[in-house]
Amino acid sequence: MPTDDLTLPAVAAPAVAAPASAAPDAATQWLDALPLQFSHFDADGFLLRCNAAFAAWRGADAASLRGKHLHDLLDADELERVRPYLREVLAGRAVQYTRDQLLDGVVRWLEVRLHPEVEHDRVRGFYCLDIDRTDRKQHAERTALLEQAAGVTFWSLDLRAGVLRSEQDWSDPRRGALPARYTIDELLGMLLDEDRDAVLRGLRPQSLRSGVSPRIEAGVRRRDGSVIWTRSQALVSRRDSRGDALELMGISADITAERTALRELRSSEQRFRTFASLSSDWFWELDAHGRFTSVSASSMRNRHVEAVRDAVLGRAWDAIDPALAQLPQWRALRTVMQRELPFHDLVLPYRAGIGNATRWWSLSATPVWAAHGVLDGWRGVARDITAQREAEDQLYAIAYTDGLTGLSNRRGFERLLRTALAQQPAGTLLFIDLDQFKQVNDSLGHGVGDRLLAEAAQRIQGARRAGDMVARFGGDEFLVFSRDDADCGLAERLRAELARPFRIDAHELRTTVSIGVACAPRDGSDIDALLSHADVALHEAKTQGRNRVQAFTPRLQARVQRRVQLEGELRAALDEDGFTLMLQPIAARGTDGVWRVECFEALARWSRPDGERVGPTEFVPNPKGLGEMHRFGLLVMRRALRLLQQLRAGHGWRGGIAVNLSPAQLRAACVDCLRDELRATALDPALLTVELTENLQIMHSAEALETLDAIHDLGVRVSLDDFGVGFSSLEYVTRLPAAQLKIDRAFCHGVAADRHKAAVVTATLAMARSLGLQVVAEGVEHAADLAWVERAGCTLVQGWALWPALEPQDAAALLQRQRAAG
Repeated sequence: MPTDDLTLPAVAAPAVAAPASAAPDAATQWLDALPLQFSHFDADGFLLRCNAAFAAWRGADAASLRGKHLHDLLDADELERVRPYLREVLAGRAVQYTRDQLLDGVVRWLEVRLHPEVEHDRVRGFYCLDIDRTDRKQHAERTALLEQAAGVTFWSLDLRAGVLRSEQDWSDPRRGALPARYTIDELLGMLLDEDRDAVLRGLRPQSLRSGVSPRIEAGVRRRDGSVIWTRSQALVSRRDSRGDALELMGISADITAERTALRELRSSEQRFRTFASLSSDWFWELDAHGRFTSVSASSMRNRHVEAVRDAVLGRAWDAIDPALAQLPQWRALRTVMQRELPFHDLVLPYRAGIGNATRWWSLSATPVWAAHGVLDGWRGVARDITAQREAEDQLYAIAYTDGLTGLSNRRGFERLLRTALAQQPAGTLLFIDLDQFKQVNDSLGHGVGDRLLAEAAQRIQGARRAGDMVARFGGDEFLVFSRDDADCGLAERLRAELARPFRIDAHELRTTVSIGVACAPRDGSDIDALLSHADVALHEAKTQGRNRVQAFTPRLQARVQRRVQLEGELRAALDEDGFTLMLQPIAARGTDGVWRVECFEALARWSRPDGERVGPTEFVPNPKGLGEMHRFGLLVMRRALRLLQQLRAGHGWRGGIAVNLSPAQLRAACVDCLRDELRATALDPALLTVELTENLQIMHSAEALETLDAIHDLGVRVSLDDFGVGFSSLEYVTRLPAAQLKIDRAFCHGVAADRHKAAVVTATLAMARSLGLQVVAEGVEHAADLAWVERAGCTLVQGWALWPALEPQDAAALLQRQRAAG
């Protein structure tokens, strides 16, 4: 019966120990025959009975041990370890545990089982079984060891009997941890065909004379068809009287993973060599001293690679060309290699020999380490990127160079300036604009305009100092950044240089420039701030009459901020029709000597949300800058015609109204809008006069001229406003379908006391009469001037000398008074 399933019969423990001479009973004989230790203790821990195995374990006989207490049978440490189990069994619960015990200098492992002895629900004692599990534990440990040392096995080979005994069975994966026995024929049958001869040669007497067999690698085919590779070597463990080997003791190692890795490595190396021969890249190696030991050339026969290979093999990389070693790219390579760091895509210039062009190479490499962390060399890859570099240079030129002038464009300049300011945030930025350049384009064509820009760029380049950066910002605007121009000396020199006449074909062109100046770090330490402030200063220079140099000041910044704020509020006003109209009378003296209103000029007025009234010279240019001039003009036109309709209906007035028209509005759609508004108010088109400020743009715009002709065909009158201060010419007066011209206030104000102004006004009146044009003298503010223009023959007058601009209700009251006076 297996000891694990042993069930003891009930054995009554005597109240007192049996005498030593008592004859053994049947139960005692049966217990002594058990292959385990049996003991029976009372509840107080005294031994009542034991078998011979228990007594022999303790080196005594059973009779002498009866009545002994646990304190006598166990040492203090062992008793302390088992005390928790004793409490469990005396509480009526079966217990099982394992303990080790030293016997004759050998550690034995015991499985202990405690079973309570219960009578009438009272524990009277307990039985103890000690089962020796040493063999099982050793087998488990051996199995674990074999599992942990998988791939290594010990074996012995009896050469006379032809039998091999192995600790592991490698022929069957399912029995890999179990011992195995093979005959020589069985062993040879397991080997791969190509390895049998090598194994047999290793077992020949001459191979074993030294006492050590040769190392043999062989493949073993297992029962499931798989193959493992082994490496084996053995010692001669027994010889006969003649010295011939009788037995071998050996070790075999599973090298399947090693062989697989080696095979893959060889395959990988072959693939690598194939790829290297086909690749347009080339691979190189350095030894620990930095000398080139290998450079692979592409099978594509890249002559540049071959030239490099011939020049560098056997030489140290940093001794190839002393001149190259001083370049920053090569210094960076030296630094990273001294630190023994890998690197990627490091771009280096290299010239293989005198007369050869410089090639550009992209290098990547990693250090190779020998044992103990010692640098063994470098392996890397290089790529000829010369074509890519040249293409990048071309793309850079396209992206960052202005094609017309050859200067940096805006993006290129900003890139260079950002770098310069990062190195040293100090210098002066000049923002240059050619005054009235658009008129050259419009009058002479873009070809002439482009040549003018190219010539201007050359003059700017010639006037700059070493280290100054120049760019074409766009259109007719240029940028110059100088490290030292705080006194605007360069700006004034450029202004004078660009004022000299340009001779292009048969044309002699003269232009002036406006220049805005911003200094770093005073006006900003970054590119965005400098450009913004230089632009502000340029705008001020143009506002102040052009042909001047203007430095940025905080006051200008305040103007810009106000302009930005006004633009936002103006957009809202356009959306909400938030403008009002004032009406300024244009009068004629009657035969009774009384000045009466012949027409009103509608003047737009605007107040900000906070109540501030903004003058027209400040807010009227803004819609044009916002691209909203057409919408703004339409709002003013609609409001003016509605007012005219009300004045005529409410007061029986027969006069008309004049409305300013911007050149930006002279588009075909403008005619349709005018027609629609006139129809909506049912007004005679002859009652409407559109006033045009003199502008050369109109003369060179076919669409503008056609639009004016269409407006004239509607029956609307055309008036030339501010005559005398723009681009006055007979062509301008005769080409436009004008019925009226208005002499600018600059001539009418003070004309009575200024003979030069008087001459201009007199000549204008004479020209208008000869052309059949009606004339209005505007800006007449004093009685003396009023009397003078009247004597000169100007019959229509506008100005404060008669009436200022009036609110609509005041204009209506004026008409009512004039009507009442007859």
